[in-house]
Amino acid sequence: MSCTKKRGFTLVEILIAATILSLILVISYKVFVSFSRSFQQGSWSLNTQNKLRNALSLIREEMQKATPLTVVSMSGTAITEASYELNLTYSAIGLDADGWCKLPGNSDIASWYICLPYVTGDADSPGARFKCELKLENGQIIYTKTLEDGSDPKNKERIFNNHRIIEDVASVLVKLDAFDPDDKTAMVASLVSLKVRVDHPDKNAYEFAHVIAETGAKIEVPVNSL
Repeated sequence: MSCTKKRGFTLVEILIAATILSLILVISYKVFVSFSRSFQQGSWSLNTQNKLRNALSLIREEMQKATPLTVVSMSGTAITEASYELNLTYSAIGLDADGWCKLPGNSDIASWYICLPYVTGDADSPGARFKCELKLENGQIIYTKTLEDGSDPKNKERIFNNHRIIEDVASVLVKLDAFDPDDKTAMVASLVSLKVRVDHPDKNAYEFAHVIAETGAKIEVPVNSL
């Protein structure tokens, strides 16, 4: 009767197998981490793009409501434009190649008035004046709209008290143009454009992750560049 001698693994073979297994695990982990980061970055970019688009839509809608003071009475309609211009932080000095003005880290972006007509003898239209202010502060765009005078019984305008429109803002660029350059009339509307860049809050893990969006508002009151 013969006895077959079974050969076991040598220490060298075990070490080689363990090394190969470790390499496979390390490579698999790195692939998983890379895929996970790509997925999270893509999800963040999509969500932030939607938030930024909604934020800029709100800014555009509010800016386009900038109006002078209007008083309607039996004797006619009186419109006051002085002191009811849109004030915009914008300088023609230091523009980039595309005509954009980059704002400092903390600054006022714009301020304007939204005026509901004061109609004499109409209880539903007693008139109101809202002061609107848009600021860039500590990486956030803040919007405030307060009722300065009159009343708004039908709640036509929404009040905002230091409303944080968007955060993690890396830069805000402003551009000022004529809305219709071919319009030679005295009442020329302006086009105020904003371009906003938002960076990922975790800059160490997602150094280059960012989204950029822009909007343009047609302004029908005079614009003062500050």
